[in-house]
Amino acid sequence: MGIRKYFGLERRSHSRYSAAVDVEFQVWDSAEERPRTDKVQGRLTEISPIGACLQTNHMLIQGHHLHLDNDPLGNTPLLITVSASGEEETWTVKGQVLWYNKFESARKFQFDVGLSFVDVSPAEKEKLLSLLRSLSES
Repeated sequence: MGIRKYFGLERRSHSRYSAAVDVEFQVWDSAEERPRTDKVQGRLTEISPIGACLQTNHMLIQGHHLHLDNDPLGNTPLLITVSASGEEETWTVKGQVLWYNKFESARKFQFDVGLSFVDVSPAEKEKLLSLLRSLSES
């Protein structure tokens, strides 16, 4: 048990599932319902029903900084396209950037980006829960 959890300092209320799910993502303009950037590659890890960690090498995409250009009202979330293994079709979910860390050590992705899923439709929620069930079985 971690010391944060022992002292009641753990903020997470949902279980996280360790994973490595390849995704593509782009900055999305919710007000105009259109992409602001092209898609780039990333990977979702530590996934829960309400958020995940996005690993990427791209904090700046076509002039849009994922954290600094992040609209607190949720009008510029990331649109994440998931193609989980074993699934034939892809699906999308929107994520709001909460934080990021840069890693200097050699690893595939140089940034960890904390996301909260936003504007999740019932169909997206079911796809997300299906993904989490498959992760808990493996």
